[in-house]
Amino acid sequence: MSLILHQKDLTKLIAELSEKWPVFGPVKDKNSSDVIYKQISSSKNLSLNNSSSMIPPKKFVFPGKEVVFSFERNKLKERRDKEIIVLGVNRKDAEGLFYLDKTMTTPLLDETYFEKRKNVKLVVIDSLAPSNNINCDLYLQRVDKNNYFVFLNGSFGEKIIKSKLFSHKGDVGTISTRHMPDEITHHPRLDEIVENSREHPVWDRLAETCFNCGICSYVCPLCYCFETEDNFEITKDIEKDCSGCRNRKWDSCMLPDFDKVTFHNFRPKTKDRIYNWYYHKFVRMSREYGFPGCIDCGRCITYCPAKINYREVLKELIKDERK
Repeated sequence: MSLILHQKDLTKLIAELSEKWPVFGPVKDKNSSDVIYKQISSSKNLSLNNSSSMIPPKKFVFPGKEVVFSFERNKLKERRDKEIIVLGVNRKDAEGLFYLDKTMTTPLLDETYFEKRKNVKLVVIDSLAPSNNINCDLYLQRVDKNNYFVFLNGSFGEKIIKSKLFSHKGDVGTISTRHMPDEITHHPRLDEIVENSREHPVWDRLAETCFNCGICSYVCPLCYCFETEDNFEITKDIEKDCSGCRNRKWDSCMLPDFDKVTFHNFRPKTKDRIYNWYYHKFVRMSREYGFPGCIDCGRCITYCPAKINYREVLKELIKDERK
């Protein structure tokens, strides 16, 4: 016997939640075939087929551009992040947020990230059962076209299931699903293979097609590079009237000026930046955190204008290493 939510009650649940909190979910963009996250009040147009949005849900906890702090007349303005619910996140993206939480809180805590993260409540919806690498508030596993198994996680999830819509209990059939570790991104020696591939000709070949646009970083659920910018308004009376703010926005190690400092650029060549992207994801993060910087969502493949496929690159490195 399990706690169950019926499909017909999902719209009612969203309506109830949207009366108390802003609710965001994945919907089909009217102007394209892409899935985007928008504020919703019903399940109409909600895209729950486990497809990935172009911009991952990390944008709710790590926005493309945000104000870190602001001040006016020598006084800091209080920052207030409202509680919101992000509903309909698929399991793979939920795991991405779990890993992003790890990278942004250890070994050093990113306070800006943490303050926003604690106010973002996740409701995951997927046909696969939850894994241990998910930190959500409620998990709805779709077991057939009419029912969801409900998995509770945390005090906020308890608030949600107080709704009478969750009063149903019963036995339902389950969809047969298997989720095996990917043989490419979880290759047992991938970190060593990538580390030793610096002189491999693949990097020169990719450099001939790469646009250096950084899209692979912007759409990645686990890329977290950023830059900061301070803006000031100074008047004649600096002590009384000075005001300003600090902004931060996404950056990418694939951009030509990312490694540029005064009088020097550490990676002026495209092939070195490409190698560094792979090194960071499949060597450094694997060794530092115990997991690769990739959830195999495929966004970087889908949206790369040069059609670079990181899976094919890794396959080539693994194959040549065997030789």
